[in-house]
Amino acid sequence: MSLFNLLKNKLIKETLWGFATKGISFILFMALNIFLARILGVEEFGLWSFLFAIISGIFLISMFGINASGKFIAQHNNTDELKNVIRNSFKLRLVISTFFALLIFFGSGTISVLVNHPEFEILLKYSAPLIFSMGFLEYLKTVFGGLHRIKYNFIVNVLEFGFKFTFVIFLFQFSKDLINIVNAFSLASFLTILIGLSLLYFKFYKKIDRSTNISSVSEIVKYAIPLFFTSIGSVIATEIDTVMLGLYSSNYEVGIYAIGKNIVNTVPQISLAIAMGTMPVFAKINNKNKEELKQLFYKILRINTWLMAGITIGIIFFSGFLIPLIYGNKYAGAVFPLQILTIFLVSRSFLIFLNQFLDYQGLARKRLFNSIISMVLNIVLNLLFIPKYGAVGASIATSIAYAPYVILNWLEVKKVLNTK
Repeated sequence: MSLFNLLKNKLIKETLWGFATKGISFILFMALNIFLARILGVEEFGLWSFLFAIISGIFLISMFGINASGKFIAQHNNTDELKNVIRNSFKLRLVISTFFALLIFFGSGTISVLVNHPEFEILLKYSAPLIFSMGFLEYLKTVFGGLHRIKYNFIVNVLEFGFKFTFVIFLFQFSKDLINIVNAFSLASFLTILIGLSLLYFKFYKKIDRSTNISSVSEIVKYAIPLFFTSIGSVIATEIDTVMLGLYSSNYEVGIYAIGKNIVNTVPQISLAIAMGTMPVFAKINNKNKEELKQLFYKILRINTWLMAGITIGIIFFSGFLIPLIYGNKYAGAVFPLQILTIFLVSRSFLIFLNQFLDYQGLARKRLFNSIISMVLNIVLNLLFIPKYGAVGASIATSIAYAPYVILNWLEVKKVLNTK
C-alpha cells in the first residue's frame, strides 16, 4: 500500500473518531443548554449566559497560546523530542492556568463592578477553579490531537459534557441558583482532568523511552505569544457580543440571543471534527507532498461547504418551528437572530481549517493581524447596533465582522499552498 493510501486510511479513521467526539459532545451540550433554558426561564438564562460569556472570555485569554504546543507535539510525534515537549507544555499550562485562576479570584470584585452586576462577585470567585480546569481540558484535547489519538479526545469530551449534565441535574435538586451551575461545571472538569491525565501518562508519556534534555519551553512560549493576542481577538469575536448585550440591553435580549449563539457556536464542531482527523498532517508540508496535501485541503473545504450549506438551509427554513418546540414558546424571539447568525456559522466553520493551517505553518502572526481587523470592526458594529436593535443588532454585527477575517486568512493560505 502506498504512503498516500496509508495516510488516507489513517485520516479517515481519525476523522470518524472526530465525528463521534463532536457528535456526542453536541448532543450533550445542547441537552444541557435546553435543560437550563427551560428550567431558568428567559431572564435568568440570559443572566447565566452573560456570566458564562465573561468566564469564557477570561478562559480564552488564559489559554495564552500555550495550547499551540499541539503544533510541536504533531511535529515531534514519534521522535526523541516528544516526551520533552509534553513535559514542558504541561508545566507551562500549569503555571498559566494557576495565574489566571488567581487573577479571577482576586479580581472578581473589580470585574463585577465593571459589568454593573455586583452579584457576580461571588459567582466569579467560585469560577476560579473552573478557569483553571478548563485550560487543562483544552490542553488534553490538544495533546491527544497532536498525538493523532482522537479516540482519547472522544473519551475526554464525553466525560466532560456527561459529567456537567449529571452534576447540574444533581445540584439543581437542592437549589436552582447559578452558583450550582458553576460548581457543577468545576466538579465535572476536575474529574475529567483526573481521568484524562491518567490516560495521557499511562498510555503515552510513561511508554516513551527515548528523550532529550533540550528545553522546548522557550520555543513554545515564543510561538505562543502571537497566539495569546489572537486569543484576545477570539474573545471579542465569540464573547463580546453577549457581554455587550448584557451591558447595553436587557437579560431578555441576552437570553434569546444565547439560544442562537449556542447553536451556531456548536454546529461548526462538525468542521472541527473533520479538522481533528485531517489538519495535523499539514504540520509537515514539503516539496514532495505539497501537491497532494494541497488537493487534500481543497477537498476538505469542499466537504465543509456542502455540509454547512445543508445545515444553514435547514436552520433558515425550520428554526421558526423547532425553536419554540424545543425551548418553549417564550424563546420564539430567538428565531430571527439565529437565522442571521447562520452567516457567522459558515464563516466560523471555514476559519477552523484556515486558522489551524496557518498555525501549523508557523504563521500565527499573520492571522493575528487579520483578527485585529475583525476585532475592531466587531466592537464598533456592536456599539452601533445593540442599543437600538438588541439581539438582532448583535447578530448583524457579529456576522459582518467575521467576513474580513475569513477572506484575509484564505489569501494567506493560498499563498502558502501556491509557493511553498
